[in-house]
Amino acid sequence: MLSSSTHRNYLSRLAFAGDNPEPVFTRVNLVARALCPVKGVKSFAAHQVRIVSISEAAAVLQARNIELLTDHFYLCLGKFEIFLTCARVRAQEGSLFVRFSKPEETSFIRALSEITFPMTTLEKLRGHSVRVIEARIRQPETAA
Repeated sequence: MLSSSTHRNYLSRLAFAGDNPEPVFTRVNLVARALCPVKGVKSFAAHQVRIVSISEAAAVLQARNIELLTDHFYLCLGKFEIFLTCARVRAQEGSLFVRFSKPEETSFIRALSEITFPMTTLEKLRGHSVRVIEARIRQPETAA
């Protein structure tokens, strides 16, 4: 449970029933890079993390030094091809619960959950992925 809100009476529970549905997590085993901004320097520190559960709005991460991740960071899939902006929600027993800055498409999450080899998401994804993942890969920027 990533969010908890209290309601004063049964009418407020009914009024806000569909506003913030509880995310449905899918168990995955994916390795990714967490890119954390370094204070005072215009660069990023890279940490390898394992995504163990994912939904359209959130994920659960595990890593050796999970406490080193900053409050806001980017999850990087592939060789810097797909970025997911994340915000720390809470840490619990070696796991970190994060929320995405915007909900991801269900088909994209489903495609990620079907990846069987964990290290696939550290390799080049362009040209080696299903169509839904290919659609998310950042297009190379062309010089004008």
